[in-house]
Amino acid sequence: MQHLLFTHTGTNVEFLLALPAIQAARRHFDGTQIWLAAPDRACELAHLADCADTTLALGPALSTIAQPSVFKSLRAIAALREQTFDAVVSLTGAFLEHASAMLLRARRRLVLQAGNARPRRHFTDAAAELVARLGVPKTAPVPHLRLPPAVRATEQQKLARLGWRDDRLTIALHPTVGFAPQVWPSEQFPPLAVRLAAEYDAQLLVIETEEETGLTERQRAAWKQHRLAPLFLRRPSLALLAVALAQASVIVGSNRLPVHLAAAVQTPGVVIMDGTSDSGWLAPRHRHSRLLYAQPSRPATVDDVFGLVCQVMAASRTAALFTSDD
Repeated sequence: MQHLLFTHTGTNVEFLLALPAIQAARRHFDGTQIWLAAPDRACELAHLADCADTTLALGPALSTIAQPSVFKSLRAIAALREQTFDAVVSLTGAFLEHASAMLLRARRRLVLQAGNARPRRHFTDAAAELVARLGVPKTAPVPHLRLPPAVRATEQQKLARLGWRDDRLTIALHPTVGFAPQVWPSEQFPPLAVRLAAEYDAQLLVIETEEETGLTERQRAAWKQHRLAPLFLRRPSLALLAVALAQASVIVGSNRLPVHLAAAVQTPGVVIMDGTSDSGWLAPRHRHSRLLYAQPSRPATVDDVFGLVCQVMAASRTAALFTSDD
């Protein structure tokens, strides 16, 4: 196989969950040129993971506030039509993505089908089954992102300029808006942070992505009211966010990009999931993470989340002790 194309027009979470399949294909097809047509963040992640030779960015990822750029998508199709691919693998169950793939010259076309059965199989497993049809023998159950030492050092310097200290335990928090308050309102994070800071004497890292633009500023009074001075990471690059999460002992947030990126750099999380729908098929799979399914009739409390954070911290410390003994 000489040229293999992966396409993706879904969410950032879906791409991270499909990443193990791309990484497995990279290992299996040594010498194959791997192409990726995907949203900006996915291309950025592919560069970090070193799993694609050529990337074509399609604009913002599908989210509550954005969708891929039609202009960039048409420009990518024009560029891809100049190449003949041994296989085109569509990682999103979107009609337009499939229709666009049909315009390309390819010997094989594979389309991810998540299925409608309940509960749905995990997205990573569906992507693994897809590349297995190309002969890829084994796909890891979780993404794994190894950050080059030079990248880690550069981004740690940026964190230090924000006030981050490498001699203190770090707990990451990802308050969200839009859909997420139905799961756990952002107003719950300051009182949770008070308890975590007191229990672990931890420095707090508050993450704001593009979907929460302005949230940290709007919450400034709440943090001040609770006498907290967290470090704010506002719309960071994926490299900076990955390095920051790799330094954290745990992250608390809903089922969005930061908790999945944390799992990829081996940081566990407490993930507040939407208990009103079949959301488990997009859940992170870190072995020490805890999933908390919240519903309007059974909302998650600060006590619930705090208790799970304590469990995660205890499990991580126990695992570290066993590792040091080995």
